[in-house]
Amino acid sequence: MEAWLYNHPWFGEFLTNWKEKKIFPVKAKIGMVVMMSSSLLIMYFTVPNIKAVIYAGITMALVATFVWWKYPSS
Repeated sequence: MEAWLYNHPWFGEFLTNWKEKKIFPVKAKIGMVVMMSSSLLIMYFTVPNIKAVIYAGITMALVATFVWWKYPSS
């Protein structure tokens, strides 16, 4: 499974860069933010507990901020 992932056309380069250099590509960072934003939007319309949506949004924002500042881009 590991060999398949590291040789995969989509995941291979990302995983190799992450393992060797701790590089997180800008394309992946943007994808992460888009997915988090769309998930939060879905939660807003489907979850009746607004506090849960707010806490999830804060957590997502903190994770995104951490990834953007902590890891260099390729």
